[in-house]
Amino acid sequence: MKRVRNWLLVFVSLTLLCLAGVAGLIYVIDPFFQYHKPLEKFPYIVDNQVNMNPGLARNMDYDSVLLGSSMTVSFNTDWFDRYCGLKTQKLSYNGAFPKDQANIMEVIFKNKGKSIKQVFLGIDELNYSADINQTKFDIPKYLYDENYFNDIQYLLNKDVLLDYILRAAADPKDKSEWNMIYKPWWQDEHYQKALVLMYYEPGPEGQEAIPSDYYLEAIEANLSANICPYIEEHPETTFTIFYPPYSILYWNDVVRRKELDAVIAKYDYISRRLLAYDNVEIFFFQNQEEIICNLNNYADYTHYHGRICEYMVQCFANGERKVTLKNLEKELEDLYRLASTYDYEAIFEDWYN
Repeated sequence: MKRVRNWLLVFVSLTLLCLAGVAGLIYVIDPFFQYHKPLEKFPYIVDNQVNMNPGLARNMDYDSVLLGSSMTVSFNTDWFDRYCGLKTQKLSYNGAFPKDQANIMEVIFKNKGKSIKQVFLGIDELNYSADINQTKFDIPKYLYDENYFNDIQYLLNKDVLLDYILRAAADPKDKSEWNMIYKPWWQDEHYQKALVLMYYEPGPEGQEAIPSDYYLEAIEANLSANICPYIEEHPETTFTIFYPPYSILYWNDVVRRKELDAVIAKYDYISRRLLAYDNVEIFFFQNQEEIICNLNNYADYTHYHGRICEYMVQCFANGERKVTLKNLEKELEDLYRLASTYDYEAIFEDWYN
């Protein structure tokens, strides 16, 4: 019995020692940035938005943030420094709902407070009529809260050890570029009309027109619960709202679904609601024909090339494409006219011929 007890003691001791070693290694490298800034010489792989964004928000040095869906992943954060004089941290969530933005803004402002000069927020109108508590992916609460006792799920995580420490150390050439984290896999040659049309499938035809006020109650609830509280609580921060410029094919789907009136009403309501705040500005790119009608700017029917992102940052800096309560109606009328009268069939005729 004594011999068995000794072996058991040795086994338990070695197990605890190994677990302590794993936890210590994860703590020191900290690939999800929960405890400190990145180590200078470690080749971090930054590719998990849900797990990494709270740590980046908590511990990176920045004075502005870029928030939004996959429509924001092609932004190079160096552009914000070059054109706006801001040190910007990208905190994108693919397919983001308003609740995703609220979750990360809670971390941002709790840790950075009044040091945040500007929030650049891309709004995808199609997600703003979701349930106010809906997120794109399940949130690992132990990474978002301030409770260190539940961090055991991070410190003893096999996937963290294998995928973000050992794999990164073994193949350092795969390390992420800090100014282009979460960048899409598309290369320049993927942004061309032929490929966009090859993979595009028109949406189904709607049977009846959707009333213009159909989504407004849900949008009002989302703004009230997830966006406006942060605008109101941080008057020292400028919230720069922009609507990502989806391609003309997106508007083909909107028209086919007979939702054009309802979608225009969404933009109108969101814009008027947010422009009521002195610390909000809005930039409108949807009705720029030279962008949205040129499918060579896109990798699919919504995702645009980085050169469009750089142009938008230039607009944030110089005020071009800013909308106010005075010119909002005209901008929406231009979009309505473009979307409702565009010769969509010609897009496909040109391609086939």
